[in-house]
Amino acid sequence: MTPLTPTELAEKRQACYALVRDYPWLIPVTVAAGAFPAVVAAHGFWKTRQLKKQLQIEREKTKQLALRSAHPGKRSHLRP
Repeated sequence: MTPLTPTELAEKRQACYALVRDYPWLIPVTVAAGAFPAVVAAHGFWKTRQLKKQLQIEREKTKQLALRSAHPGKRSHLRP
């Protein structure tokens, strides 16, 4: 890829300005298209975090139930 000359760069810039001037709705659409993957990734990260925490809670409940059933006479220090 060869570098652009100043006149070629100016022509390209003018073409971009003309495109935006003729179709101003392209700006929010382009920004939204660029932001969409980041939003989806953030949502997935947050949801995974919530589900991981819920799984930890369920595992702890299962451990507590197993301990209660393994030692039925030693329930006095455990909550009912």
